[in-house]
Amino acid sequence: MKLLALLAVIGCGYLLAMRVFPWLAVRLLRLVGFRMRTTPLTEKRIRRFRSIGRGYWSFVIICTVFVSSLFLEVLVNDKPIYIRFAERTAYPALRDLGNTWLFFLDRPFKTFDRSADFGLTGEGQLDFRTFDRCFNDPETAFAAVVAGKEGELEKLLSEIADTSAEIEELKADGEEPEEWLTEDLEASRGELTVIEEEIRQLRSTRESFLRGEASIFWPLYRQGPYNTRLYLPGSVPHSPTLGGIFGGGDDSGDGEGAMNPFEAPLGTDSAGVDVLPQLFYGFRVSVGFSLLVLTIGYAMGILVGGLMGYYGGWTDILLQRLIEIWGSIPFLFTIMIIASVINPSFWMLAVLLILLRSWLAITYYIRGEFYREKARDYVQAAIGCGVGDFKVMAKHILPNSMIPVVSRAPFSFVSYISALVSLDFLGFGLPPTEPSWGRLLNQGFEFIKTDPHLVVMPVMALAVTLFLVVMIGEAVREAFDPKVFSRLR
Repeated sequence: MKLLALLAVIGCGYLLAMRVFPWLAVRLLRLVGFRMRTTPLTEKRIRRFRSIGRGYWSFVIICTVFVSSLFLEVLVNDKPIYIRFAERTAYPALRDLGNTWLFFLDRPFKTFDRSADFGLTGEGQLDFRTFDRCFNDPETAFAAVVAGKEGELEKLLSEIADTSAEIEELKADGEEPEEWLTEDLEASRGELTVIEEEIRQLRSTRESFLRGEASIFWPLYRQGPYNTRLYLPGSVPHSPTLGGIFGGGDDSGDGEGAMNPFEAPLGTDSAGVDVLPQLFYGFRVSVGFSLLVLTIGYAMGILVGGLMGYYGGWTDILLQRLIEIWGSIPFLFTIMIIASVINPSFWMLAVLLILLRSWLAITYYIRGEFYREKARDYVQAAIGCGVGDFKVMAKHILPNSMIPVVSRAPFSFVSYISALVSLDFLGFGLPPTEPSWGRLLNQGFEFIKTDPHLVVMPVMALAVTLFLVVMIGEAVREAFDPKVFSRLR
């Protein structure tokens, strides 16, 4: 069943990545005034890119996995998607997804579910695993809990009887019992009332579960990137068991006996956190970070390079000297120094990498393209007709200067992922609350002799991701090679 659900998720991710999102992007760009029409030459390049199987299918895989990772909170999470008891319902995983998407707000959806609201005792956070055990086997689950409460009740009754007997004995001897003894008796009686109410509530809740008034629906993989699994047998880090991707596993949490083979497919780290969710969430963080840096950095580089190439003269000379000075700053050491003083967030790291590095290299490529295209007749004709500088640059020159941008982008993408992983590995990257391949790799080197999976798993994830992106870059470079379409036949 879970295998079919996984295939459905992959299919939906493919449709969103290759059909829905491109269609929405084209419509939005048209709404803001862009003429989204491809030239015959661009269509020919796209067809050639699709004909290069290794690059095209790498592109499909990366896009499908990344788009699917945008919904990880409802796919890989230790919180259920949907939970119901009597008239009360909650959507914990969907709330987490909303808080992730609305990152610019301060967690607009609450993440606290009170135990008493869902039939369990206590005023603290609801334990979803306990609720799940009660849902799957109400008789056994509630029998154990009620038996424990009845044991507490018997012990408390015995203490009350002993205290009452001591007080009566003191009164019989004509002595006044001490105040603390009376207060202790009253407190015990109050606690007795609470336990009796809890037992009554548990029995009532059990009847509700038996009548089918409760339900719970879990994600595909029922572990998250933050919850520790110290209840598993053995000591952390746990070795991979494999096979747990499609199995539910024994989630009893009693910590006795051998680990179920479907429990932790890729093991846990030194804190007891499951490795598989960390790899998935780490992929989303790494790819999202690289896309953000690439998009904003290239936009800045295209703007600066376009100004240099179009205006030339002193504008070109001054900007070149500025770029040379700015490029001499060792960006990695600069980020490490800043990170040692303050704890950088995801956005601060992205801004630092954009300002210090990502926009520099592309400026020279765009500068050269603008110099070349400005000398063409169609540009001189546009200038002669009185078209403004910005319109000439954006409408006439820029569309014919994008080959180096498209060809270089995948390889820059690889370098930004590597930079983030390196910073995380060295301890100068993302905060500890963010899942990270680099931090997982750093832990692996501490346990490389006893638990090599902590090194092997993130290295494999990083290597496969970078390999796929490099294949995309090679295919793009080959498809956009101007020699292919300018050859004499």
